Amino acid sequence: MQILIFILLLCSFSISANVFEEISCGVYDASKYPNKTHFKGSTHREISEIDVKEFFDELGEAGSPQRGIFKLVDRVTGKYKRSFPRESPNSENDIAIEQQIIQPEIILNLGTKIITGSNNGEFGGELLLIDEKNKITLLKIMNVEDIHEMPFGLVVTSGLAHLSRNYGDIHLIDSNFEIKKLYSLVGMPKSSWLLENGNLLINSGTSGAQVLTKSGFMKRVQCVSNKPMRAI
Repeated sequence: MQILIFILLLCSFSISANVFEEISCGVYDASKYPNKTHFKGSTHREISEIDVKEFFDELGEAGSPQRGIFKLVDRVTGKYKRSFPRESPNSENDIAIEQQIIQPEIILNLGTKIITGSNNGEFGGELLLIDEKNKITLLKIMNVEDIHEMPFGLVVTSGLAHLSRNYGDIHLIDSNFEIKKLYSLVGMPKSSWLLENGNLLINSGTSGAQVLTKSGFMKRVQCVSNKPMRAI
């Protein structure tokens, strides 16, 4: 009986050790994405206490102070300015206006429209739509890792690893530029790229890797080149 139990446990361990599909993951090849550009992201901040009234006049009743006002600085690089109210560092005033000049990490050119993605770690990031008239629309507040064109729409990988938090998500932008969450990831995506078969590989570091198939399904995988060598 003990021998039978041992055999069953051994078989169970063997099956669980191979639950992830082994695939050849390749490497990221920028030449495959002619309409996408990666930049070194940056954020430059200035605080003003004299533009408070002008800010709220421009914001209007329909605006959201938390989201602030977005203005395009450079269409080629996607650089933009975000202005929003914050607590004044000067005790004599209650509110000041913080202005951030942000260089997003990812620019996806869609012809007359542009999608940009920024990632500022625990301080947050933004997914933006820039139309042909340079109007900026905030699609979602998120730390964008990358943006990919899939057969069923634009896919955005995002997430955060900070202190005890480590999460990742996949969102879909449809043809109307509406965004919805598709899946959660095993952890913050550190890199992602399209495979030769059209599937999307997402690497979440030590948390593992996943693949979003071109049909829209998710599965866990293990890159063959990343498998640890067995001791002889």
